[in-house]
Amino acid sequence: MREYPVPFSAREEIPFMAGLTVREMLWIGGGFILGLVVASFLFSQLKTEASNMILCLPMVIPWVLLCYYLAKKKVAEDDKKETLDRHCFKLFRYKYRHKIYLNYRRGGG
Repeated sequence: MREYPVPFSAREEIPFMAGLTVREMLWIGGGFILGLVVASFLFSQLKTEASNMILCLPMVIPWVLLCYYLAKKKVAEDDKKETLDRHCFKLFRYKYRHKIYLNYRRGGG
């Protein structure tokens, strides 16, 4: 039986800070920014004083936790485990890809 050497996977990401990779930190930062946008929108809808904006800041926490979950959760694909965000991006790319359907019943019948 013949053996073939397989190179190491370059897909593995190296932790950058606090055990998080750069991609995971960007997801968490994006969740923080999205939470701030939601909090400022909620603050503008409540029409309260500027000193009460601190009451709207807990709206940031669910968005950060959601983005952390997307970046860390592993999903079983065919033969490997993939993070949930990459899995969702693959799903959307496949779903909205242009598909060509062929009609094989061209002959009379």
